[in-house]
Amino acid sequence: MCLLHLLHQLCGPDRHYPHVHLHVAHLDHQLRPEASARDADAVKRLAESWQLPVTLGVVAVSTLAREKQLSLEEAARIARYRFLRMVAQSLPAPTRIAVAHHRDDQVETLLLHWLRGGGIVSMVGLQPRQQDIIRPLLSVTHAETLAYCHQHQLEPLEDESNTDPRFLRNRVRHELLPLLESLNPGIRATLLRNAEVLQVDAAWIEAQVDAAWSTVVTAEHSTSISLQRTALLALPLSLQRHLLRRVSAHLSEGQSPLELRHYKLIEAMLQQPTGALHLPGHLSAIYRGGSLIFTLNNDIQPGHVARSLLHDNEEVVLPIPARVVVPNTSWIACADVVAGAQLQAAREALQREDWPTLWRVLVVNRYVVYVDAASIVGAALRVRTRSAGDRMRPLGMVHEKKIQDILVDRHIARAERERIPLFFSAAHCVWLAGIAIDDRVRLSSATREIVRLSIIPDEAL
Repeated sequence: MCLLHLLHQLCGPDRHYPHVHLHVAHLDHQLRPEASARDADAVKRLAESWQLPVTLGVVAVSTLAREKQLSLEEAARIARYRFLRMVAQSLPAPTRIAVAHHRDDQVETLLLHWLRGGGIVSMVGLQPRQQDIIRPLLSVTHAETLAYCHQHQLEPLEDESNTDPRFLRNRVRHELLPLLESLNPGIRATLLRNAEVLQVDAAWIEAQVDAAWSTVVTAEHSTSISLQRTALLALPLSLQRHLLRRVSAHLSEGQSPLELRHYKLIEAMLQQPTGALHLPGHLSAIYRGGSLIFTLNNDIQPGHVARSLLHDNEEVVLPIPARVVVPNTSWIACADVVAGAQLQAAREALQREDWPTLWRVLVVNRYVVYVDAASIVGAALRVRTRSAGDRMRPLGMVHEKKIQDILVDRHIARAERERIPLFFSAAHCVWLAGIAIDDRVRLSSATREIVRLSIIPDEAL
């Protein structure tokens, strides 16, 4: 309430920041069904009274926590920031997400990080600006925000869960902090001072990671990052781990899920010829051929969170180029752009309709196909296993056919049908992996750009 009122006084036409426009976003976590619905309605009425646009969202956090084996606090944090970013992405760029963390939140966060053993970087706590998040009230105490609200006749809504001892932050706030203050009345200032000291060291470490990044990282996409093993191991162990922390943070919405034991597992894997690890936060680490590839199995998309519903079949987004683990299968889905001499030779063969030469240029097998990039609707593909009613138009056909019928016609064993990846563009199924390609994405003499789709079985890793 304090943050919104303050920003409303500063931003907009005829104000200090006339070109900054506000948009209110509120997510109902459905942890307090009746109370949270009233809170959402109050936020909506307040925003409308101040003539501010508002977006309301709903997500069943308890269901999300159970399905993804997360704590309620972690599930709520993930859902909340995904929702906020979904709203931000729907607005004209550049957009920043302002959150109301204050100095007392910072103290609690520092203690939580200390309890969890997050290392030097975690002990600098919250920052005034982190990626797309800004925290204008970080130097202000909770008491000062309440005083501001009283001064401006605002009535903050108190979340009753703030006193629920099931949540670790509440126990830190109501039990641990009072105990520490009984031993050291200045403990809050001490924690903040330590964080300021560590911030200098953390900044130097981050600068070293910046300098090493381009040498170690060979490919960077929204759902995968590839590293060169030799270059990584040439760094001091401290920088190796900080670089891995940043890699995993990039793939995990800014917060690395890795702990010391995970770094040690990765280091041990890099001493073997090949290997693969399943890591927290839906991350996988695959090592082969001198490359260490981190992949995000991002099966919860922002739009799904806003509707509080997930697909029956878990679905992952596959940017081009990138590779992702396909949920509920033993496959990795890959998309690559054909370039250079191979693309030129393929174009020339297509112009002549010289199919034998084309297939010599483009190595095709059951697990590798090539499609016309221009025929893929959307900036990325989606990959999942089949759902009832899925259809595609197999190569050479003029009408769509049910995926189920195609599998039956091809005599695919019933047990295998549920584990076959399907690649979708925004318009239709592109590839029933290993079985059939859609006629609408076939290569032709008009093709200018080519995308290679493939699946890699776990046994090959």
